[in-house]
Amino acid sequence: MQKTKNTTNWPLVGNEQVGEFFLKSVRKGNISGTYIFSGPADLGKTTAAKFFAKILLCDNVNKPNAKLPCEACPSCRKMTLNPLDSKKEKIDLSGRHGDLLILKKDPEKKNISIGEIREFIKRMQMGSFLGNYKVGIIKDADCLSTEAASALLKTLEEPKKKVVIILTVTDMEKLLPTILSRSQVLYFSPAKPGLVHDFLIKEYGIGRSAAKNLSRLALGRPALARKFLQDKDFYDNYLEIAGQFLKILPANINSRLAIVDKLFNSKKNSGQAGVRDVGRILEIWQGLVRDLILEELGQSDLVQHEVKADEIKAAKKNLSLPKLAKLLASLKKGRAYLDANVNPKLVLEEIVINI
Repeated sequence: MQKTKNTTNWPLVGNEQVGEFFLKSVRKGNISGTYIFSGPADLGKTTAAKFFAKILLCDNVNKPNAKLPCEACPSCRKMTLNPLDSKKEKIDLSGRHGDLLILKKDPEKKNISIGEIREFIKRMQMGSFLGNYKVGIIKDADCLSTEAASALLKTLEEPKKKVVIILTVTDMEKLLPTILSRSQVLYFSPAKPGLVHDFLIKEYGIGRSAAKNLSRLALGRPALARKFLQDKDFYDNYLEIAGQFLKILPANINSRLAIVDKLFNSKKNSGQAGVRDVGRILEIWQGLVRDLILEELGQSDLVQHEVKADEIKAAKKNLSLPKLAKLLASLKKGRAYLDANVNPKLVLEEIVINI
C-alpha cells in the first residue's frame, strides 16, 4: 500500500496528499470546524475521515513531532478504520470511541432526515468525553433532506471549539452553497491504475493479468477493485449487466424491453433498492458507451471494460460517434430522472427505446 512521506500508515491507495494535509493542519494547529471530502464512490473517503478522526483523537495530538496517529495510546487502540463496522446502525460510535460519531443514511430511505440530524447535533453538542476533540462524520451528506441540511447549517454557523464535522459526498452540487462556504473542501481523485494494479498483487497475491483487468474495471477505485476480487457474485452481476447492454445495442425494440425486464425484477427492485440498482446499471452502461467511443477513436488501450473487448468491438460496428454521444447524453439524463423520483424501470425503458 502506498505510504505518505510523513504518515507511515495512510490507509488508502492514492490521495496521499490528503494525509499530508491532515498532518500539516494538526502541526500548525489549523483545524477547521467543518470539512467536506468530495469525490467518486469507492475511493475510501469515509476511511480517510476515520483516519483524520484517529489523528485528532490521538493522545499525542498536541505533542510536537509525535507520530500521528501513534497507534499505541488508549484512544488509538479504541479506534477502528474498518468501513464495515457497525453496519447495522445509522448513528454509531464505531463501537469503541466515545468521541467519534458517525451518521449513515438508511439504505431504505432516499434522504438523511431532519430527525437523524437533530440527534446527531444533540450528541455532538455534548462535548468530548476525554476533554480533547469530538469528531462527527456524516456519510453521503449530499443525501441530506432540505430540512436536515438547514438544521445542520445552523450548527455550522456557530462552531464549537474542538468539534470537527466531516461530510463525505459524491456530488457537491447537492449541498447548500452556505454549507460549502463554511467548509474546508478536500478533493479525492481516482488512483492511477498502476497503483491499484500493484496494490492487488501485493495485498492479495493475484496474477498480473487479473490485476490489470480489475484495476481497469474499477477506474482507479481501490475499494471497488477489492470488492470485485472478494465478492464473486457482485463481479459476475457486474459483467452480466455489461453483457446485457452490449446485447441491447443491436437488438430490436421488443428484445431490448425483454432484456430490461430481465435486469429489473419488480419484487427485488422496489423502493430505494430499485433506485440504487438502476443507478448502478446506468453507471455501468455509461462506462461501456465511453469504451465504445474510445474504440471508435482508436484508443482501445484505454478502455475500462477490457474483459469485454471483443464484444465492444463487435457492438461498435453500427454505432457512429454522434449516435454514441447522443446515447451518453440519454444515460446522463436518466440519472437526473432517478434523482427526480421517476420510476426506475421507466427510466431504463425510455433509454433503450430511444437507442
